[in-house]
Amino acid sequence: MRTTLRILAAASLAAVTFNSFAATDGTVGSSNSSGNFDITLTVPTQIIVKNFDDMALNTTGATLGNPIEGTEDICVGGIGFGNYSVSLSSQNGSTGGSGTDPFQLNGVGQNLPYSAAFINNTSSTTGTAADTNGDITGSFARNGNLDCDTDNARVFVTIGATEWESAVETSYSDTLTVTVTAL
Repeated sequence: MRTTLRILAAASLAAVTFNSFAATDGTVGSSNSSGNFDITLTVPTQIIVKNFDDMALNTTGATLGNPIEGTEDICVGGIGFGNYSVSLSSQNGSTGGSGTDPFQLNGVGQNLPYSAAFINNTSSTTGTAADTNGDITGSFARNGNLDCDTDNARVFVTIGATEWESAVETSYSDTLTVTVTAL
């Protein structure tokens, strides 16, 4: 008996729930009639990162004992989410390739490690450093839309003094990939 009552109660609740999401036609009236319908909007999550430029670093003007640093301002935008996470990977380094360091500039016979960081604004002079897997700790608030016309985030690249001062070649390169994931 209790099982039957529970089933009837569940069926009644389901019927009420389904009826609240159905259009209702009006009835005949002497001066007016009204009906109603529900409106729903589905916003699929979409995320974009763009406005990348290549970064050319050199030792001109560098001071011995100090790192060489570069920044790249980009835009992260989207719809259907409030926060996102960031991961950085180096084509040559262990975060995206077969290198021994997480981030690595390769020459012909010598490789130089570097560090990478991220922040979700373009005014900061430092960011959150990537860990050895390339992940940036924490999450960041989305502050751009899908147009992403204005840069709103920054990637930092730092080549330590010990590394660039030990260079025996004239050219080193890497491809750094920035992956943003909607949360």
